[in-house]
Amino acid sequence: MEFMGVMLFQLLGGSAAAGWGAPVNGMALVVLIYTTADISGAHLNPAVSISLSMAGFFPVLHCDLTAISIMYVLFQIVGAIFGALILSQLVPGMSIGIGMGDGGAGCFDRGMIPSNVTDAQIFWWEFFMTFTLISCVYNCCLGKPGHGSFTPLAVGLALFASAGSGGQFTGGSLNPARVLGPAAVFGCGANVTWLYVGGQCLASICAMAVFGLVSHLGPYHPRTSTKTFELTTNEAGFVAWREERPFGRGVLRLKGDDGLDMLMNAGW
Repeated sequence: MEFMGVMLFQLLGGSAAAGWGAPVNGMALVVLIYTTADISGAHLNPAVSISLSMAGFFPVLHCDLTAISIMYVLFQIVGAIFGALILSQLVPGMSIGIGMGDGGAGCFDRGMIPSNVTDAQIFWWEFFMTFTLISCVYNCCLGKPGHGSFTPLAVGLALFASAGSGGQFTGGSLNPARVLGPAAVFGCGANVTWLYVGGQCLASICAMAVFGLVSHLGPYHPRTSTKTFELTTNEAGFVAWREERPFGRGVLRLKGDDGLDMLMNAGW
C-alpha cells in the first residue's frame, strides 16, 4: 500500500495545474491517507517513516529480522518512480531519461525555483515545511487525546498550508520520495536534490526530538522499554524498534520471557 499510495500521490500531485500545486497535493494526501491507513499506516513519506522509527513508534525490524522501516522507505521511493514513469507517458512532451532533464512532470529543479532563491533558502524552507507536516502527524496521530478520523484532513491541511507558503520558493516537496522519483525518471534536479532531501531528513529528526521532549517517545525506543518493561539495557537494545507484527501486538515483554532469553543467549 505504501508503493501504491506514493505512486498515486506522485501521479496526482506531479500533474497539478499551474497555481494548484498546494491544494491538489494537500487534498490528494488526505484521500490517500484515508485509502491506505488501515493497511500500511499511511506513512507515504520516507521522512515520516524515518522519524517514527527513530522515535520508537514504528519498528525497525520485523520478527524475521526484515528491516521493515527500510522496506517502507524503499517501497515509497519505488512508488514515486513508477508514478513518474506513468506521468512520462500521460503528459505531452515528456520523455524518460537524462535527456529530459529539468522540466519533467513533478520535478523539483532549478527550472521551477526563482533565480534569486539561494541554496540555503531552499534547504531551510523544506526543513520548516517538513517539520510542520511531521509535527502535525505526531500530535494528531500519537498525541493525546488525538484527532481520530479527522487526522488525515489535518495532515493534508498541513501540507496545503506549508506548500501554499514556501512552495513559491521551492515548489513545496516535503517528501524525499517525491524528489527522488522524478529525478530518477527524468534526470532532473541533480544540483538541488540534496538540498530537498537533506532539509526534509533533518526536519524528521527535529520533529521527533521535539515531540519526545514535550510529550513521549514510543514503546520501541530503548529509553521507554527499559522503564516500562523492566528490560536491561542489552535487552532493550535488541527488543527496541522490533515487533512481531507491525500492526498487531508487539514483542516488548517482561524479563524472563523464554523467547527473549533465547534470542539474547543466541547473541542477538
